[in-house]
Amino acid sequence: MTLYDGFLMRDSLSDTGTVPSPGYPYHSPDIVSHSQVSDPGRFLTDTYDRDPTQPVELGSRLNPVYVRAKNLSSRPLTGYHVSVFRANTSLFLRPSVWSGHPLRTASGATSVALPPTVAPGAVGVGQDYFLLDAISSNEFCCVGMVSETPHPTIPADFPSYDAYILWVRQNQNVCGRNLNLVRDYPNRAFERLDTFSNPSSSEHVPTLFEVTVSGALPAGSRFGIQCVALGISTNWPTSEGPVQTESTMTPPSFDGAVTTWALLPTGAAWPRGASVDTTVWVGIRPESQAAAYHTPLERLGVSRTAVEGLGDAGVLVRLGNSGTVFVSSREAR
Repeated sequence: MTLYDGFLMRDSLSDTGTVPSPGYPYHSPDIVSHSQVSDPGRFLTDTYDRDPTQPVELGSRLNPVYVRAKNLSSRPLTGYHVSVFRANTSLFLRPSVWSGHPLRTASGATSVALPPTVAPGAVGVGQDYFLLDAISSNEFCCVGMVSETPHPTIPADFPSYDAYILWVRQNQNVCGRNLNLVRDYPNRAFERLDTFSNPSSSEHVPTLFEVTVSGALPAGSRFGIQCVALGISTNWPTSEGPVQTESTMTPPSFDGAVTTWALLPTGAAWPRGASVDTTVWVGIRPESQAAAYHTPLERLGVSRTAVEGLGDAGVLVRLGNSGTVFVSSREAR
């Protein structure tokens, strides 16, 4: 097993910095929305084994966002910075979705410095915090990057899913947080709109969407996924199981959105800790470099014939995900 030689920003708590990354949900615990703390360095180092993120205050322009990164190198690292960008929730975080929307500090800076020198194996915490405005924008998906300069080099949009997947799996200094915490959600019906696109101008791509609900949802609850432009509109009772899939072919240059929804019975409330997640896999040719990161069909619980257009040799590679967790006021800042 090879570890990344540099600063790691994790995609999830399970992310150890293995290169190439086996692929994780974009639930980064290293982009931390949290009320102000007196000693961020100590707090974020002491909580490195968990995610202390709190729900964003929707009525505030001043939500603090802290960052941290771990030095996986065998040598001390000096002079590094972290930038964070925001985007609409998306199942395909191509750079143009987020690169033009940096978070800023109170002084207007678009990056924060890590400690001047971070020892091998140590956690470096940003010396300042960003502010997330939750009034003027509803964009809460975030991408974080560690770089040697205050202005990171961001790639242009990739020409294919394959190229994007290779970039994500090989760069452990980049992380994503596409997980929203919703406090005291008042309605029994929930909807989330996630953008989705196909970078190829010539290929139809086999696509598998997986919707997962968790938590003690009451009997009679349903959940589903819809994108009329992609020809999908289906739903399931939770009694059929918490994980369901639907496949389609995504046409060339598609640029749209996918709706994931859930509905509780009349009079029911969202239980604390319940979640609704959507993950997307795309079909890759077996000779592609990205095919090395495929997920076996049996692990997904689907047959080859159930995935439209996959054919006899195609494989599925995880592209992205979006999630929502329902929390209560007892978890307020």
